[in-house]
Amino acid sequence: MTIVQVEQNRLRQLEIEVKALIALSQQDVIVHAKMEAVHKLIEIAYPDKLAEKINKDSVIEKWL
Repeated sequence: MTIVQVEQNRLRQLEIEVKALIALSQQDVIVHAKMEAVHKLIEIAYPDKLAEKINKDSVIEKWL
């Protein structure tokens, strides 16, 4: 498998995940699932914010 194929598969998987999260976020039955889906969509939409959060929460940074 080439690098291009791996990247295409990753993007396809992300597209499927986003569609599923959108479907979950539009339902009214399970509020907790809706909130988690919206949170995950926000992480996908703003990966730089997620990276900042991970950097702030890193164990190494807490030790320094």
